[in-house]
Formats: sequence, C-alpha cells, structure tokens
Amino acid sequence: MKIQFETDFIIRHVFQPVYTLGGRLLAVDIQSRFNSQDGALAMPTEIGVNLLPAAQKAALFYEQLALIEAWADWFIMHQVLLTINVDEALAALLLQDNELRQRLRRQPFIVIEISESFPRLSDGKNNETIRRLSENFTLWLDDFGSGQATLTPLYDGLFSYVKIDKRFYWRLFSYPGSDTVLDSLLRNINLLCKGIIVSGIENKAYFNRLDRAGVLGLQGFLWPAVEAERLDTLLTIPAEFIAAGSPGNQ
Repeated sequence: MKIQFETDFIIRHVFQPVYTLGGRLLAVDIQSRFNSQDGALAMPTEIGVNLLPAAQKAALFYEQLALIEAWADWFIMHQVLLTINVDEALAALLLQDNELRQRLRRQPFIVIEISESFPRLSDGKNNETIRRLSENFTLWLDDFGSGQATLTPLYDGLFSYVKIDKRFYWRLFSYPGSDTVLDSLLRNINLLCKGIIVSGIENKAYFNRLDRAGVLGLQGFLWPAVEAERLDTLLTIPAEFIAAGSPGNQ
C-alpha cells in the first residue's frame, strides 16, 4: 500500500515472533512498517497508523487480512498463532460487519489484540465493545502495565493472554530488588489469564532474567520481524534458548 503524508510512504507487512521459553514459535504479530519510497525515512508504526484516516486504516486492515489468508495453510500446519492489533474504530468495524467477522473466525489461528490504551478498558465487561470482542474472538491484552487501566478486565475474564508492556518491564528490570516485584506480579497475573507474554526482550540481559520465569512467551527485537516469505526462518529455535539449555518443547 502507498500512503501520502508530506512525503510518499510505502507500507510493508512483517511478522514479529513470540517464542515460548523452550524456543518454540508460539505466535507472530503482524505489523505494518512505514518507509519512504527512497528508503531514507522510517515512521514508527503506531504514529503511521494513527495518522491514517478511517477509510485508509480500514483498507490497511483488509490488506493485512488478505496476506494472512494467503498464508493460512502455513499457520495451520505449524500450529502458530497470528495476532492482529485493533483500535476502537477497527473493533467497531469488526462488530458491525458480519462478513468481515466471519472471515476472521474462519481462520482458527487468528487472535485479536487490543492495547491497554483502548477506550474505557477499565470498565471491563461493562464495556460492550470489549465484551463482544471477547465473545467472538480469542482476545489478548497488549501493553499491560503502561498505567492506563485497572485490573478489572482481567478479573472479568475478558482476555486469554496478557502481554507485559516493554517499557514497564524495562523499568522493573532497572530497579534494585526487581526480581521479587516481577515474580509477584507475574504470579498474580497468571491467576487471571491463561498465560503471560513479556515484550521488550531487546538484549540478552533481558532474556536471561526471564528464561526461567513464570511466563508463557517472550517477544522483542532480539528476534527481528520478517516478511511473509521468510516465515519458515522463525521456526528454527533461536540461539539464546539453546544456550540457556532449553529443550525446545515447552
């Protein structure tokens, strides 16, 4: 897709891996990267998406979905989940458009993900949009710990899995005695969902702190995103897990 701001940007779609503590590929996030036509400029994904008018944002979502459908056999064969993040406008579109909703539901590996910044998240099951998303899809919470919501939606059982916000994890990592705080946090959140994924694993120090923690998965720039044609490369157990002595079957 080509988008015009002050300069023309080309959007390409990539897949960011999520690995279990055993190094198995658990899921991938589909992300859209905004690059100028000459390759000299790159715009952060969140900024680029938020700048899009509603019609172009919907068109981008449909483009992502078409790519996902083209690779559906791969996801099913390898039992890998695919998470796609939606904001309030896209959530409304999903709930209003039955045909679109059924397209997503036909792909059993697709997971819908919303951020902690989603409007009125703290209302929990009293937020009709979030409640209906949870009823229609497997729903994950992203950016948990960014300070924008309470635990109410977790107590209400709306989310299957929770992703810890990367900046929240980085702050915890830097504090003296953070091990005790982090272990307590993970233990309590695990009581409210099926599992936790920690984002922001940008280096080996962050990885080493969590390679035996009570989390389901890890995600970060330590394992770069790839385009669809290179999805197979993500199936190889990363070196960090091998060095840590992980058996590869967790």
